[in-house]
Amino acid sequence: MKIMLVSCSPNGGETLESLLTQEGYQVAGSFSEDDDLLRETEACRPDAIIIETPGPSRGLLAKINEIKENMPRPVAMFSECRETEKIQAAIGAGVNYLLPTWESRDQLGPTIDQAVALFNETSKLRKERDRATTALAERKSVDRAKGIIMKQRGLDEDAAYSFMRQTAMNRNIRVGQLATSIIEAEKLLG
Repeated sequence: MKIMLVSCSPNGGETLESLLTQEGYQVAGSFSEDDDLLRETEACRPDAIIIETPGPSRGLLAKINEIKENMPRPVAMFSECRETEKIQAAIGAGVNYLLPTWESRDQLGPTIDQAVALFNETSKLRKERDRATTALAERKSVDRAKGIIMKQRGLDEDAAYSFMRQTAMNRNIRVGQLATSIIEAEKLLG
């Protein structure tokens, strides 16, 4: 597994990098909080990111969030920070697993595994949410387009939907796409 290491403490990264290598992980790169972490993530394409910091700064959290938005990766963070707001901000920014500190190399494997598992589960839930949101928006468009067809053609709801379904099949498009076209045409023609 390829790991990108971000260390915000002096010499901490070297120790952690050595332990990761001893445990059989490939360290794709070791960076500091000051580096362009999104660019480095894109360049080394790690399987996971490990961050070691005394406490996550706003700048670091912004960089983690940027990675989450543009190139999502599992993120594990070792931090001695005990402030609830900072912990919540780290989780919100995209940290999947947060530990107060690492005591031994025995912790590394399970920590990385848990970060990856939580990342995968979160990604699955996010995709399901996005699909449901898209389906709901499409359903609202279909209902609105049905209303337009009912008004324009004097049809009841079932007949309007049948008309839309048949038209979509004839044009080899989804009913939702046809609904969007109907709504746009109605806006254009007023």
